[in-house]
Parts: sequence; C-alpha cells; structure tokens
Amino acid sequence: MDILTLELLDVTVFQALLELRSLLAEHPGDPLRVQGEDELLRVNVTSFLEKQGRSVRQLRQGTLWVLAVAATEPPVPLLAVAPATTPPPPSPALRPVLLLRSAFAPGDRALGRRLLLETLAHLEPGTPWLCLAHQAVELLEDPGAVAVLNDLQARGIPVRASAASLTHLGQGQGGFDAVPDEEWQRLLARGGLTLL
Repeated sequence: MDILTLELLDVTVFQALLELRSLLAEHPGDPLRVQGEDELLRVNVTSFLEKQGRSVRQLRQGTLWVLAVAATEPPVPLLAVAPATTPPPPSPALRPVLLLRSAFAPGDRALGRRLLLETLAHLEPGTPWLCLAHQAVELLEDPGAVAVLNDLQARGIPVRASAASLTHLGQGQGGFDAVPDEEWQRLLARGGLTLL
C-alpha cells in the first residue's frame, strides 16, 4: 500500500495546516508522509500532528525535512446517546395509618384536635386505610372530625374503627367499618403502620 504524501512547498503555515487537516479528515488513521523545506512550517505541522494524537518521526532528505506519521486506529464515531438520567428514588410504599388519640397531646386539647384533623386531611391518596383505635374513636362523636373522615373515604382512603375500642367505649361505628383488632395489631408489632 502506498503511503499518502503531502508536499508542503511554497505554502504559508495557514495553507499547510488547512491541507493537512483536510487530508487527515479524508484518511483518518492512515499512515502518512509530510515533506517541506521551511523550518517554521515543520515546527507548526509537527505540533499540529502531535495535538491530534499522531506519532511523528522526523527525517532529513537533502534540503527537505520529512515527517513520517504512523498509522492510528481510526476514531470511532460517537453515537448519539441520550444523557444519563438518574431515576428518581422510589417513593416509599404508603403504609396504613393507625390513630390512637382524638387530639395531639400534651397541650391544649382544642389545638391538638385541630392539628390532628389537619394532619389527617393531608394523608396521601393511595394510603391503604386509616384505623381509629383506643381514644381516637371519640372522633366519631365530633361532627367536624366525621366530616374530615368522610372526606378521606371520598378520596379513596377507607376509614375503619377498632371493634374492641368501640365496644369498650360503648360507641357506634359512625358509618365506618368496625374491624377486628388483630389485623392492625400484627402490623403495628412489626412496624408496618404509620402511628399517629
């Protein structure tokens, strides 16, 4: 195979670099020979080739200098790659909520009740259920609290009441399902509930 030869005689440095760039683009990675007379041209061409990652060996042939440029692996074209995206962290699975008090305590009971009801109104859709147990079944006697509980049911969050708590306090279900306590007790014992 013939080695490509570029003769750079009677050209400016700018012209020489344009010709060299064009030749490298047409024959990427091929071995090549560059020859010329001007020393300034040799210095600039050598520097350009080295910046391109090409190995250059300098020779003399009479009044001419010759640059022997070794072959390289042709550059691999870059593929259009979508920018790497980090998937958002998985949102933790929503857990059922167990409510044991009718107000946040200690402190002012009216404020505690209001804050508790506001917190319940912020339960996320997809929450498996809300269960009232122990003192929380007292909420079934408060029309404002029942309105918040009905709103949760309308949003798809089932509201339940502990059967043992209803029986102990002698209260009715208030329109919500009474559930056996073993279900929420097992989840509570293994940390599978959000406890308010």
